[in-house]
Amino acid sequence: MPPTVLGIAGSPRKDGNTDALLREVIRGAAEAGAAVELLAARDLKMHPCTECDRCQTTGRCVIQDDAQGVHDKLLATDHLVIATPIFFSAVSAQAKILIDRCQCFWSLKYTMKKPLFNPPRPHRRGLWVACCGFDKRWMFDGPRRTIKAFFNVLDFAWAGELCYRHIDAQGDILEHPTALADAYQAGRAIALGEPIASTP
Repeated sequence: MPPTVLGIAGSPRKDGNTDALLREVIRGAAEAGAAVELLAARDLKMHPCTECDRCQTTGRCVIQDDAQGVHDKLLATDHLVIATPIFFSAVSAQAKILIDRCQCFWSLKYTMKKPLFNPPRPHRRGLWVACCGFDKRWMFDGPRRTIKAFFNVLDFAWAGELCYRHIDAQGDILEHPTALADAYQAGRAIALGEPIASTP
């Protein structure tokens, strides 16, 4: 069975910079033999978490919307790639809703004390892709913590990140000297189980 790679586009803008990077990651993974799927959070009907706490006794979210299908995909995939622009030193609203709706998995693991997988699946890896219009590296610090926490809850080991500054207007990433090639190689690496060369 080939490894599976799920790509999630977190940008509200279709065909923006993070979309372009994510497509290259997915193309690299597919050409390395992975079974790939790409979905865009902006196309999904997902309500924000209401903090009803009912997931603390069930391990599942009770809100019936598109997040239920995303949960199934997150559990099924071997590897995850999430791409988001940086807004106010944070991930996009679309990505954050998706992440917050995974509180049910936190409840399953840490409140109900049940494993996400039995037997464990230790080889799952997660890659983060992001763009920021600002020029300060610290703009990625907060979002990185969010993504790492998200990966940890879902049992994805941190595979690395591709984070690019000075990328703001639509199409800016196409002018970057290495970004698309970086993304393609990262896709191949995650599919093949190889180390990923993160951006400095």
